[in-house]
Amino acid sequence: MPAMKVLFYLGWLLLALAFAAGAAAVVPRAITGGGGFVVSAYDLWYAAWPGSLITTQIKIERNLAPWLWDPLLVTVLSAPAWLLLGLPGGLLAWHTRPNREMSAAERDDLAKQEESFRLYDRLTREAREAGIDEAEDDQLPDHRSHDVIDGRGATAPDSEYDLTVDLAGDEEAAYADKLVDGGDIDADKP
Repeated sequence: MPAMKVLFYLGWLLLALAFAAGAAAVVPRAITGGGGFVVSAYDLWYAAWPGSLITTQIKIERNLAPWLWDPLLVTVLSAPAWLLLGLPGGLLAWHTRPNREMSAAERDDLAKQEESFRLYDRLTREAREAGIDEAEDDQLPDHRSHDVIDGRGATAPDSEYDLTVDLAGDEEAAYADKLVDGGDIDADKP
């Protein structure tokens, strides 16, 4: 498994280099004063490190084989550098990522989450099967409990005590008490 971890980090390194190569693709355009939209890896390498490119070409042609450089590597280097680095980097990072397999607990948790996503659809289907009309509004207000409210606040009709809420101050509460007790409202007025 340590080799898989090394390959995983190598994939991320290649992805980072691909990002840097994509950002550095402006270098040859700035040096030559223009150019095409896509900068090849060969042009990018030549703009960034020309001595290294020529040295590599000479070493491959002399030590390995001349055909290896010109038809093969020149064709490969004609692709953009970000693609040459990003494609293998992405594949390595994806296929060697740690924890690719789910444990039994993770599979159960995933199944529960998927079921919660399907809950609304299941409840809607069951409501239709039970004969509930979609046009019927079940969100209408319920006014059945309005008789428990009197002038002093909320009063439970079947209880022995009243729950009074005094939000407006003593004067308002006294006025509400007179209303409830049946007193004369205008008796205190001059």
